[in-house]
Amino acid sequence: METCQNMYDLLTRQNYKSYIFIPYNFGYHWILLILSVETGNLIVFDSMRNPKSAIQHILDPLNRVWKKFVKNNKGRGQWRPELNVNMDYPCARQQQGTDWCGYYVCDYLHIMTPCGKATDEDTTMSQMGDECYSTDRINAVCEQLAGFILNEILDPRGEFYHDGHIHRGLPSTS
Repeated sequence: METCQNMYDLLTRQNYKSYIFIPYNFGYHWILLILSVETGNLIVFDSMRNPKSAIQHILDPLNRVWKKFVKNNKGRGQWRPELNVNMDYPCARQQQGTDWCGYYVCDYLHIMTPCGKATDEDTTMSQMGDECYSTDRINAVCEQLAGFILNEILDPRGEFYHDGHIHRGLPSTS
């Protein structure tokens, strides 16, 4: 129940966004869910093409949260009453016997976000359908991810750097 409340709070705070990206891990497998807030469409990027039943355990709570959101926000938008789940969106297929699903999700995020500034190659890669990424493409994703971690998380000048201290506000004066 707490998870559903957290999802609802997030959706309420982010309802002005066009899309909400949800990387999700289940059974040692990463997928990317993209919620179009404007349309109520939920696009599932799954490099292994699992059936809908494999992720029903996350779709049911997301639908409950969506229904509550629509009910509590009438008049603020023309949202459909239930999420429209699209499991057939064309995305690259993971090679059998590999554990590269996390890299695929990172690459989907890179391609789908405006800050990723998709190149012609990225656009081609996102439209691959049933084709698999090459080892070179996976290595490129690794390099991008490592560069991001080095430059934005570990570097004190990076946007997501954290010095390790927990800031709890000012101490009480009483």
